[in-house]
Amino acid sequence: MKNIKLSIYTLLLIFAFGACSDSVLDKTPIGKFNSADYLTTEAEAEAAIIGVYDYLQIGYNNYGDWSSIFFIKLLSGDDVNTGGGSSADQPKLQQLNDFSYEYDNPAIKDVWHSYYKIVNASNAILNTVSPDLENAEQIMAEAKFFRAFAYFELVTMWGDVPFYLENTTEISVNNPRADKATIYTQIHKDLTEAIAVLPVKKDLEEGLKFRVSKGAAQALKGKVFLYQEDYAAAHPLLQDVIDDASYSLTEDYSTIWMRGERAGSESIFEVLYSSQNAHDWGGPWDGTAESNFVVQLMGPRGDDSFNNMDAIGYVNGWGFNVPTSKFGALLNAEAGAERAATSVISEADFEAAGGEVNNPGGNNNWDAYEGYIRLKYSTLPSETSDGGVKEVNWNTPFKLIRLSDVMLMAAEAYNRDGMDAHAVPLIRDVRERAGFTDHTAWETLVGNDLFNIIKKERSLELAFEGHRFWDLVRWGDAGAELASRGFKTGKNELFPIPQEEIDLNGGISTEDQNPGYN
Repeated sequence: MKNIKLSIYTLLLIFAFGACSDSVLDKTPIGKFNSADYLTTEAEAEAAIIGVYDYLQIGYNNYGDWSSIFFIKLLSGDDVNTGGGSSADQPKLQQLNDFSYEYDNPAIKDVWHSYYKIVNASNAILNTVSPDLENAEQIMAEAKFFRAFAYFELVTMWGDVPFYLENTTEISVNNPRADKATIYTQIHKDLTEAIAVLPVKKDLEEGLKFRVSKGAAQALKGKVFLYQEDYAAAHPLLQDVIDDASYSLTEDYSTIWMRGERAGSESIFEVLYSSQNAHDWGGPWDGTAESNFVVQLMGPRGDDSFNNMDAIGYVNGWGFNVPTSKFGALLNAEAGAERAATSVISEADFEAAGGEVNNPGGNNNWDAYEGYIRLKYSTLPSETSDGGVKEVNWNTPFKLIRLSDVMLMAAEAYNRDGMDAHAVPLIRDVRERAGFTDHTAWETLVGNDLFNIIKKERSLELAFEGHRFWDLVRWGDAGAELASRGFKTGKNELFPIPQEEIDLNGGISTEDQNPGYN
């Protein structure tokens, strides 16, 4: 992923983390150091910020117990079913799909920990780095971006959460939940300060374009305003990103998720992986590998379930994140030829190409299978390595913010701010890349009618990428769209505070739990 190689273990040794968020981090770290003696050189500061990138990489690639952030953001939406080998395969993930999870769900706990590790590491840099270093301003700007990113994810998923800008060094902590309005204020402050310092992406050196840029901070700040329904503040920031010459839509939609497009023209913020370490089944199994193990979970199930995958150019995986028939049909009917062909394939088309679906035979969760195979974020042989074991050496990056997402967020903000004339060209550009040339059916629409077009366009463009559930929640549509899956209005808009946090944090009691989970 990076030029500077820094094991995450190094950070665990050098930072005296002690935060309310993680029982591991609440313990006295091995090899405690005098913080006054660290982050006093440019190399140390650079190594420390790369370690924060590592924390994000591990959070998305958590294969120690398969609690990837990607899964947790994705599985509550109506675009996928959990899948796997059976309905009992990885219960913590199955629970996310039918909203049966409670405060003891391990996957939810792990994602909570992942984000607070980023907060902790960012705080440690901001509180420790010497301002006299030549690279201090840049390092601090990146740390502010990461702190803002982590807190935004936390308040989106949990609402009011423990908030701190300096890490406690005590094992016993007392950090109550802070009102999310307070946290939003700090998010905007961090991002404003980061935007003033960070370079535009095109000015980053080759090999370093994965680093956080001014455009990434602008896009995140615009997204935060959108989630706050401050549309007038959102669209200028998002438009600045669209106007940045660093970015352009990838011409071939099918290549967006391939390693050749890592830090590519459409990518604004992503998590990168590499197969250069050529891992085998010996691991490491603690999440610290440079390759993307999680992709293996998402390929069409082997075990005599989906056979002859080479007929469509794919290989077998472990069958998680299975398309719903709702989204399979929607994509086939309305996504446009370019998007549909690289997002999903129907069973009929798969078999016509020479594939075989061994249903009800094979070792697969057939209750989750609804007649479609997901192609996006799946197991393309070109995306793994020749060395090591192919199944554990995927290069596939996770695209967290990409240009078409920003364009549709900007279109939404313009529309909600009564500026439909600015929204239409952005929607048109996204649809034309998808293969559409005729826009007469929608381009004269205004107000709520155009808003409905934007909502559908986001579902088509960003299917299976982890946006759908959070869009439904913020639009107020989750109750209607997800009730049949078990969603309860007034409860499932937020995840429960993990029980471990309540047990370890003296500032939070059972009474502070999110509604519906007590």
